[in-house]
Amino acid sequence: MIAFVVVASVFAFPVLSIGLLSAEEVEQTVAGSMASTSATLMLRGGVIAEGSSDNSTIDTVSFTLTRAAASGGSVDLSSDGTVITYLDDDQVLNCTGSGSPSCAWSANWLLGSGILVDAGEQVEMRLSLTGLSPRLDKNKSFTIQVRPNIGAVIVVHRTIPAEIRGITNLR
Repeated sequence: MIAFVVVASVFAFPVLSIGLLSAEEVEQTVAGSMASTSATLMLRGGVIAEGSSDNSTIDTVSFTLTRAAASGGSVDLSSDGTVITYLDDDQVLNCTGSGSPSCAWSANWLLGSGILVDAGEQVEMRLSLTGLSPRLDKNKSFTIQVRPNIGAVIVVHRTIPAEIRGITNLR
C-alpha cells in the first residue's frame, strides 16, 4: 500500500505541473485575445461618396469609425499603425496616409484628438480615389479594409448606384 502511494505521488507531480503550466498559457492567451477584442473599431453611421465635378465617377469615400468596446486599449490610426486597402474588380491598392497618387487616406477626429482612438472618440476616415485607373464609377462594387495593428479588420463593402450625385450615401 505504501508503495502504491509513493508511485502515485511520483506520477501526480508531473501531471499537476503540466496542468498548472497549461492553465497559465491559457490565461495568457485569453488576456491577449481580450486586449485585441477590446481594441476593436466599428463603423458608425453611413458611408458617403463624393462625386467628381461632372458626377461621372467617385473622388472620395468617407466613413466614421469608433471604438466597439467602452473599455480596453486604444487603437492606433497612425500611418505606421494602420493599413488601408482598396479593392475592386480591377485593382487592389494599399492606400497611404502620406498621399499616394492612386489612393490616399486621412483621419479627421470628430470627437477626441491624436492618433489613438480611445473610448468615446469618433474618427472620420477619408479616402481620396482620384488616382484609380479605371476610376470608381456607376454600378461598381468596391471594398475598403481598415487593418489596425491591434484589433479586428473593419471591412466596408459597397456598390456605387446607377446615378452618382455630388454627395451619395452608399447603403
